[in-house]
Amino acid sequence: QLSPPFPNGLCGGSLVVLPPEQTYGYNEEDNAYLTAASSGDATSILLPPRPISVWLPPSYEASGRKRHRVIYVHDGQNAIDDADSWTGSSWRMAGALTRLAERGALDTGYDDVDPLPILVLLPSADGDFVPGMRRRHLEYGEGVHGEHHADFIAERLMPLINDRFRTVTEAEGAMAIGTSMGGQASLHLLLRHPTMFGGAACLSPAFQPATIASVATSGPDLLKNKNIYIDNGGDDENANVRVPMFDLFDHITPKAQWNPGYFWLDTQLQPAIDATRATLDFHKVEYCYRKFPGGRHNEREWAKRIDLPLIHLLGKKK
Repeated sequence: QLSPPFPNGLCGGSLVVLPPEQTYGYNEEDNAYLTAASSGDATSILLPPRPISVWLPPSYEASGRKRHRVIYVHDGQNAIDDADSWTGSSWRMAGALTRLAERGALDTGYDDVDPLPILVLLPSADGDFVPGMRRRHLEYGEGVHGEHHADFIAERLMPLINDRFRTVTEAEGAMAIGTSMGGQASLHLLLRHPTMFGGAACLSPAFQPATIASVATSGPDLLKNKNIYIDNGGDDENANVRVPMFDLFDHITPKAQWNPGYFWLDTQLQPAIDATRATLDFHKVEYCYRKFPGGRHNEREWAKRIDLPLIHLLGKKK
């Protein structure tokens, strides 16, 4: 039996921080790009440089020469520690992973691969690209920013991760996970680089029209044999359940007491999720879908079920 709340924090693991000069080619102290090429390419304009943290599981040092699968985590600042999350609640992802490993729920199928993965925590961008256009929405969306974001992960960051850490370099060893727009970005990454990623978990995803169109037109070719997980909360007319407008626990965290819990958002996102599922069903692409009637759209809610996408991506296959 495994049930939340899961432990908060690193849970015996460790963090390695990759400075921007290693990933974006940008030196924070000098406030300058290291090469003229780096300062002139589109990525330097569209994607602000920022440190990227990597969570190494407790078993990393003890596992000797064993390799680890890698999950690329969108909105990574919200994934592990409550103190780092913008709402004061995190997904407690490390806590869920270590508890799953303790119970033998994770399996690789290979003797040289450790059950616990490495987590690459991708922090979302702050601020606006231009007034009224949030950088996070652009990076995780479907336009040129989103394309450069996906290419940055696959073509710049992944080679660095694979070179520095003991990773499973085959496609089935790399996955993406995200919530809301991060769920959209995770599926987009899988669609754009299917030869490099084996799965995506999308919690309460805000799927965009172009991503749905890609699933409709290229889904059978790009998503065949991929590991896909989708879930959401929201109103459920069949179960006669509606999301309450107010939840006291959304407002008693150490910060962001104004957070409304976005009680309406999972319901609002349902049509795009239904459209995505319809295209997957039409093309007979296998995936897992779970509905959580009454579920709100925030980190505290996702923490209640974070074990389920992790089991789907990393668990024992029947």
